[in-house]
Amino acid sequence: MAELGAIRTHKDGRVFLDFGRGRRVWSLPLGDQKSRIPFDERLARRALERIRDLVSQGRTLDEAIASLLPSHAPQNLVLRRMDKWLEVKRIEMEAGDLSPNYLTTLEHYAKPNGVMSWWDGISIHEIDYAALEDWSLWLSGRRLKPKSRRNIIGVFRSFIGWMFRRGDIREMPRDIPWPRVPEHAPTVLSLRTQRVVLKAIPEEKRGIFLCMATLGLRNGEARALNVRDYSDGELMIASAVKGPRREAPIRGPKNGRWRRLPVPTGLADWIDRNVPTAMCLENRPLFIHPGTGKRWAPTAMRREWHDACERAGVPHVKLYEGARHSAATEWKRQGADDRTIQAILGHTDGRSVERYARMANQAVVEVLRPKKGAE
Repeated sequence: MAELGAIRTHKDGRVFLDFGRGRRVWSLPLGDQKSRIPFDERLARRALERIRDLVSQGRTLDEAIASLLPSHAPQNLVLRRMDKWLEVKRIEMEAGDLSPNYLTTLEHYAKPNGVMSWWDGISIHEIDYAALEDWSLWLSGRRLKPKSRRNIIGVFRSFIGWMFRRGDIREMPRDIPWPRVPEHAPTVLSLRTQRVVLKAIPEEKRGIFLCMATLGLRNGEARALNVRDYSDGELMIASAVKGPRREAPIRGPKNGRWRRLPVPTGLADWIDRNVPTAMCLENRPLFIHPGTGKRWAPTAMRREWHDACERAGVPHVKLYEGARHSAATEWKRQGADDRTIQAILGHTDGRSVERYARMANQAVVEVLRPKKGAE
């Protein structure tokens, strides 16, 4: 580090830092990151020590120099820094630490003329509540729904949090103008109606839907199950398919934690009838689409569920709501506590279970439908 950079004096008398290959720094920023003061020997020494210190902490030389560049230097523009963030996210995805679906979403947001294009030409040092509010209003002008705007702003907050942790910005905005999103009220099926729909699915296709409806698994978790994940009447939920394609990568579940669940009788009976015992240790999909011989694709699952609803005479309800949400609501109605439901569903945040309590609030039922003799 002691040999990194040098203090030099130009022929016109100006002092500057020279790092070779055209990397020169001529001034030091004031507190507002916009005003500059030229170097003298003392300030140049101070700036050089800062750059050497940042490099010793693992920052690249370009990143260290950028901390002393003018606010609107190319290295300090939002979209330029976002490109660097996306590079980090791609590496995380390749390492298995990030869902390919999430990376695809980030890249979609950052494409030219996309939702991040409002920040073109704006410095990272100009990110404050006012800028965020103006951007949020601009997003609403693109006819984006509140939930979509909230998701986009959430991604941007992750981005500025990354810059703050790296020391690229000095502080996080004190407040975020989150759009108000009306809570979605899912359509849930009663246990009886759910069974009618499941019965309308052909036997050879029914397994994966039984699994989602009786264990409350996510779509990707059910698709990722292999035969060897089932043993001694239990299923090990330790992975999920990350993407809509059949060949999408299989990684850890959404919360990164495995869980083992006892298999209900109906699902166990289906496995006994349709999965040969000789395959119990094979690394082949537990649920195979009969038409392709491969793992189910989400589109095929949604289509089969929709057709089953029609055959059963049940108004259409989304697969996720008719299976996972309906199962959790029924468990709550039967008296299961929130922690148990949270463990079964694999939620990290217990607040995610609150919706099931509202949809199956037995206390409300007892008030509005008092038992005979209690009126």
